[in-house]
Amino acid sequence: MKKSERGYALVAAVASIAVFALIALMVIEASRGTIVAAGAEADRARVQAAAEAGLAIALRNLMNAGPGGASIDGRVQHVRFGEADLAIAIQDERGKIPLNALSAAQTRRLFEELGLSGDRLDIATDSFLDWLDDDDDPRPSGAEGGFYAPQGLHPRNGMLLSVAETALIRGVGKPLADRLEAIATVHFGNGSFEPAHASLTAIKVMEGEEKGAIDLIERQKELAGQRTAIALVDTGTLIGRPLSIEVEARIGQQARSRIRQIVILTGRASQPYILKDRS
Repeated sequence: MKKSERGYALVAAVASIAVFALIALMVIEASRGTIVAAGAEADRARVQAAAEAGLAIALRNLMNAGPGGASIDGRVQHVRFGEADLAIAIQDERGKIPLNALSAAQTRRLFEELGLSGDRLDIATDSFLDWLDDDDDPRPSGAEGGFYAPQGLHPRNGMLLSVAETALIRGVGKPLADRLEAIATVHFGNGSFEPAHASLTAIKVMEGEEKGAIDLIERQKELAGQRTAIALVDTGTLIGRPLSIEVEARIGQQARSRIRQIVILTGRASQPYILKDRS
């Protein structure tokens, strides 16, 4: 073989080795990506299972609440479950703002507390009331069928089915609807508003700052740890009361899962609780 031919053969061999090395590297990287994806999927499965376990723990504690009682005012309890950190909070739905039972004045206070003012406050207030009422006549700053038709929507003309539904209402939108999730409910049930279990915002909306001044002061003291909380109740008191259980599970820095479940204790051994909406 001539010297020049040997040179070409060497170059070809080196090129072939480089190509095979590149292919091997691509296979390794693809495999690594698959392994990483599988690991992430496994983390998601574990953290979701941990969140479900947190829900079961909260239900067990509620059903077993004795003289010491259970906290139902949204205070967070931290629990370790295997490799997961659980943050569990239980809240009395009667300590939230009942969206389907608000007066016009309370509706306006609600959107004021959410930071609206001027024309935007008028639009959100009137449109919210128009969404719930059973007629098709818009209020001065409100909206009925004609406004929503281009979006393929129609006002409920009845009770909201979820807090998230408020995102569809003119002047509200998703950012405000997301904020309402923590302080408002469509599962109020029978009974009266419970300021002892409520957020300060809920007290202001439901009672007004002047009428609810005493409740606001007492609740502020509780939340600041300046007096013993009165939001502990035993199982017997909880029967028939709508409660929301919120669980956030975390494993490490990345994997997390969150559940919010509405539950009603029945007091019956055959069916101790009823699960309602979950988000």
